[in-house]
Amino acid sequence: MSKLDEVIGKAAACVDEVIHELLEKKSVSSNRREIPQIHLSLEEQRALQAGLASLEVTDSASGIRHMPDLGLLLESVLSTEKIQQLRNFPQAREVAMIVRGLPLDPQLPATPYDREPGIEDLSTLAGAILSVLQTLQTRPLAYEGESNDTVFRHVSPKHKRETEKSSYGSRADLGMHVDNPHLPLTCEPVSQLSACPEYLSLTGLRCELDVPTRIVAIDEVLAILPAYVEEELSRPNFTVRRPASFGKQGNVLENVPLLYRSATDGLYCRYNKASVEATCANAQFALQLFAAVANHPDVVHHILLQPGDMLIFKNQQTLHARDGFTPRYDGRDRWMLRVFGVNDPARVVPLDPHQPYIVRA
Repeated sequence: MSKLDEVIGKAAACVDEVIHELLEKKSVSSNRREIPQIHLSLEEQRALQAGLASLEVTDSASGIRHMPDLGLLLESVLSTEKIQQLRNFPQAREVAMIVRGLPLDPQLPATPYDREPGIEDLSTLAGAILSVLQTLQTRPLAYEGESNDTVFRHVSPKHKRETEKSSYGSRADLGMHVDNPHLPLTCEPVSQLSACPEYLSLTGLRCELDVPTRIVAIDEVLAILPAYVEEELSRPNFTVRRPASFGKQGNVLENVPLLYRSATDGLYCRYNKASVEATCANAQFALQLFAAVANHPDVVHHILLQPGDMLIFKNQQTLHARDGFTPRYDGRDRWMLRVFGVNDPARVVPLDPHQPYIVRA
């Protein structure tokens, strides 16, 4: 029997005890890095709003077409220090960033419940979002099964999907996860399916004060855990299903690792509480330990996005979650815009050359 088998055999029935012992030995709070923030001044916000008025971002196609100009506009409005902070983010150690105070449209519609509206009523905020993504040098896209014609997903409760574990659900908890973990990670080759997004952005339209977005840096979780957990998660002993947000279900990946790490390429992860299963006892135990630490309150950041606040994080190095909540359906429920970003256009498979931003998944 190997040392790992011996450890697992003794500890499999007492995950909570193991976690308590780990946290006692390590100072968890000292591992957590603060999330850098950029605050637009009132002058910067007004200047950006005025510039966006002339660019007419009315849908995904027009917005993506204007992205070079949107990036130049943001560069002309923000201070050199703030622009440099955005440009440095892709190579920075930090996995998340918040941009606060993006300009809003004057007449915000009711929170959408049964439809997926366009962005013609949100053209100012949509343009601001794309200006930030352009500065990060990433390409906005959406995936078949989740979207037919737009890169902007309205994260809001839907009447008929309350118990669904997706951005359209509400009452069910949305556990810690990487978005679209069934797709090739940045360190993996692409063939029939498009790449997993490198970035995920959430921008607030309406805030629910008791429903924060929770995020945790995966490397900070692994720093608390013993080495054998990462070793086990790096073995091909996991099955991955499509997330519930996709129309078609079923296993996409079998016998794959959840983690990849190399000295040159860094860390990549496809953990998703709702759609990943272990195929052996060792993998299951490692998964339980990883999940427990990923939810420890001393590691997790709780983020509230006020209208115009944009959270951007590196999807394959960050886990995010939210608790379930009861929607009021009064037109003022929690509402955000989500946009994915992929850095390399050669790593996506467009469904239609006229809409290259909707890709195969």
